[in-house]
Amino acid sequence: MARRKRIAHVETSALFQAISNEYGFDSEVVLSYYQDIDDLQQLWEKNHEVWVYSQGEKHQYGWVKESHIKGDGTLVSFYIGLHHTRVMDDDEENDPLLVISFEERQGLVDPVLMILTMIDHADMFGALGPAKHNMQQMRLINQKLDNLLKGKFSDDKS
Repeated sequence: MARRKRIAHVETSALFQAISNEYGFDSEVVLSYYQDIDDLQQLWEKNHEVWVYSQGEKHQYGWVKESHIKGDGTLVSFYIGLHHTRVMDDDEENDPLLVISFEERQGLVDPVLMILTMIDHADMFGALGPAKHNMQQMRLINQKLDNLLKGKFSDDKS
């Protein structure tokens, strides 16, 4: 069942563009979605809340899904703490997605909704077919995302 989550405000991660680049969303592509992202941010900030769902509900514009709970209710521990939402307001549920998290901040009662990256569904959860059910493949997909969110890029020597 969807639940309302209060937020202080919305921020975009300093690594948003760099991570999005890793998933094929260069600055020109991101800019082409600027209005869609801004519309979401304004919706969330206007109400100081976001609706969070996990399973069973049909996605509604502006709602965010808990990424660690599959549609059948099983837990995917790789994604604990991450949420995602569709960028565009359409009934087709087309990609791309925004990956978000909620960050507690000292001095704020409610968490900050942090927009982390733009990504395609297949890059976050695996392409449809056998790879999607291969735990080793899913671990690699999540490891890449986790490393990027920590600022570790493939060309880093560290």
